Amino acid sequence: MPHLTPYARTLGGAIAAFALCSSIALAQSDVSVTLNGAPLNLSPAPQERAGRVFVPLRGVFEQLGASVVYDNGTINAQKGHERSVSLHVGSTAATVDGQPQTLDVAPFIIGASTYVPLRFVSQALGASVNYDASNRVVALGEGGPPMGAPPPRPGPPQALQPPPPDRTSLILSDVRPARNAVIAARRPTIEADFADGRVNPNSLHIILDGANVTDQATRSPRGIVYSPPSDLQSGRHEVHVSGTDTNGTPFDANWGFTSGRTVGDR
Repeated sequence: MPHLTPYARTLGGAIAAFALCSSIALAQSDVSVTLNGAPLNLSPAPQERAGRVFVPLRGVFEQLGASVVYDNGTINAQKGHERSVSLHVGSTAATVDGQPQTLDVAPFIIGASTYVPLRFVSQALGASVNYDASNRVVALGEGGPPMGAPPPRPGPPQALQPPPPDRTSLILSDVRPARNAVIAARRPTIEADFADGRVNPNSLHIILDGANVTDQATRSPRGIVYSPPSDLQSGRHEVHVSGTDTNGTPFDANWGFTSGRTVGDR
């Protein structure tokens, strides 16, 4: 075996480290993004961190029609005269349309590229966001409500018209685990079916025991599926699903079940 000089050993170690980093980056870049159904060619590719998808700074802002100024770690974006976003590398503090917001994960830098959280930025600029976990596709749609915007004010009451029917029971046709079920599984798959596939998946909010698990759930017009990443505590659990149907009619439904026990346990 030939003797390696210290320089050769150092060079070899650097090459190996570069190859390892390259393989890690490639492994983290298999999420694709579409805008109004058309694929976005983002370079560098999207990255994942702490369960969130991040994209290169200018790619997403410019694709959504916003101008962006980056200065010493501060990111300021403007879309028209109404929407503005301000982020800071390494900080979870943000401002949207002049109102303070908090990010789950801060923007970061890899090499020469600054990465920003895709869902937060897209919604702040008025786009809807839906994540297809099975196919690892983030679908953006322009025209959604601004992030943090108040709900629309109701119109005046309509005389001589009956009140609208309760749509909750019509939309949520089946749930699993069943309502008030007692099951032994500690990590049950939580599912709900929507009648006639009339739900707008981009509007859905899924809450489990008070925690928002929307981003980790698979959502479609016909139902939701959520697989907990770890065992649930033994006992009662509450699931809350809300959103709108394809006509914009809101619904709000919930059910409960007990896991980690069998019938007769106390």
